[in-house]
Amino acid sequence: MVPHLRIEHALADVELEYRGRRIKKRALIDTGASKSIISKRLAMQLNAFMPLDEPYILRTADKDGKLIISGFARLKVKFQGVEIPGGCTFEVAENLREDIDVIIGRPEIDSWGIIFTTKGARLRKVPVEFDII
Repeated sequence: MVPHLRIEHALADVELEYRGRRIKKRALIDTGASKSIISKRLAMQLNAFMPLDEPYILRTADKDGKLIISGFARLKVKFQGVEIPGGCTFEVAENLREDIDVIIGRPEIDSWGIIFTTKGARLRKVPVEFDII
């Protein structure tokens, strides 16, 4: 029998850092997201916002869902207390929901080795190592 996973199983503690500024957040680990995203308000708090010359729209699974991507932020990341080598480049969304500041998408889920358990999202292997095959 497959255990029933709830929303809290898809959340994880992350610490994001840019040039010495650190902020701890709960991230939504979204297997359906093709990108990893942070809110513009968080990027601004970290002073890490890098604007794009031309913003673009990312469609979401909602019927009329659209995120306005206006920049990016290259951040150091600790996932559940474990440092992710090389950090992550997040897309920055102007209009992310108020209750969500960080979404970890499928590329990072796969490369970092995130798995879902009844105790929450965690890393399959610590320390995180990357392979080029």
